[in-house]
Amino acid sequence: MTINIPTTAGPVAVDAAEAAPGLIVFHAPDGFRPDFPHRWLLAHHDGHVIAAFDTESAATNAAGPIGALVDWTKSVMTAAQQISLSLEGGPKALLALLKELGGHDPNATTAP
Repeated sequence: MTINIPTTAGPVAVDAAEAAPGLIVFHAPDGFRPDFPHRWLLAHHDGHVIAAFDTESAATNAAGPIGALVDWTKSVMTAAQQISLSLEGGPKALLALLKELGGHDPNATTAP
């Protein structure tokens, strides 16, 4: 499927695959942090990136455990509220699980 992801330069169309209900995986588009080595992105279905991975399979495999945490088919704000209010440990628990699954912060100022 083709989706438009939000970027600071405006929407960018990418080919994405649904990896779990409400979660998609796609390769980072040209111009997205060209110096960043983790090119496969796990994102909310509206394109907001959750984590970056080294391979497509790592991103796809992470979608299962991440998808089980909250209802990602809802809006990104609803998912964020569910993480903050209903997930034991809140955002820190989500970040720890993403790291355990091989995920990287797509907004890090330097590549880890």
